[in-house]
Amino acid sequence: MPRLIDHDERDRAIGDAAMRVLARDGLAALSVRKVADEAGLATASLRRAFPTQLALRRYCVDRIHDAVAARVTTLTGEGMPLAIALLFELLPLDATRRVELIAQLQLGSLALTDAALKAGVRDLHEGVGLICGVALGQVPLRDDVDVAFETLRLQALLDGLALHLLWVEPAYAERSARRLLEHHLSTLL
Repeated sequence: MPRLIDHDERDRAIGDAAMRVLARDGLAALSVRKVADEAGLATASLRRAFPTQLALRRYCVDRIHDAVAARVTTLTGEGMPLAIALLFELLPLDATRRVELIAQLQLGSLALTDAALKAGVRDLHEGVGLICGVALGQVPLRDDVDVAFETLRLQALLDGLALHLLWVEPAYAERSARRLLEHHLSTLL
């Protein structure tokens, strides 16, 4: 009797392996053979799931989007703590979010010249802006605050902070990110 394959689980395992390869070895190393080895699968299995490199790259972009969205939708609370929690989901403060950010940066650089990836990476960028807007909506802003402008400014701050945190010690990262974000948001109260 043939073995039943859970295609969703196989795709997740391949996506996880691809993200690890991207984060550890870079975009140039994202090959069928390397990802198959990382996932512990035969290259033929990987090719059945993702017949082209583009299909695998698109899946990785979608995985990042879906993972962040899933984490953000489970957050509860209100006020400054929820705003900070929302923003923390976009920062490389643990191994999972670090891999996601590095993979996003790798794929984002490729999307600058690859039209097939551009829309997915743009969706990731716009999603960050939406989360920044939701975070600002959690704090009591002064009446004179231009919310659209402050959303863009917060997104720019968050993008720079995310890159900065890739280079600092993990023990320092969360504390410094919280302090910086709380200070920034407090200037808008």
